Amino acid sequence: MKPIVILTLIVALSASTHAMAQSSDTKNMDMKGMNMHNMPMDKMSSDSSTKTTTHKATGTVKAVDIKNGKLTLVHGPVKSLNWPAMTMTFSVKDKLLLDKLSVDKKVTIDFVKQDMNYVVTAVN
Repeated sequence: MKPIVILTLIVALSASTHAMAQSSDTKNMDMKGMNMHNMPMDKMSSDSSTKTTTHKATGTVKAVDIKNGKLTLVHGPVKSLNWPAMTMTFSVKDKLLLDKLSVDKKVTIDFVKQDMNYVVTAVN
């Protein structure tokens, strides 16, 4: 009896795999009615996470690490991220931005999320 059950299981799995392969065949996909010429480029992208949001924070510089390209800032709330006020160390996109900074200077920064880090893109 075992060989019959195993054989039945193999046949069933083979049939379901064949059916799934046919259903995912994009060559037979009907694209009539899809107006690709009027579709915005960001809608055509396969990865919509490429859109970058710039956030702003205002605070006081607590440390400047020119060698490692880091800025430590005691900043107020960041509404766009729903963050409370805190002290945070940021990487900077361009180390030249650090030339404008000194400890205890009040600044407003623009920053973006890049991978798992937040990176300063501008200092005002």
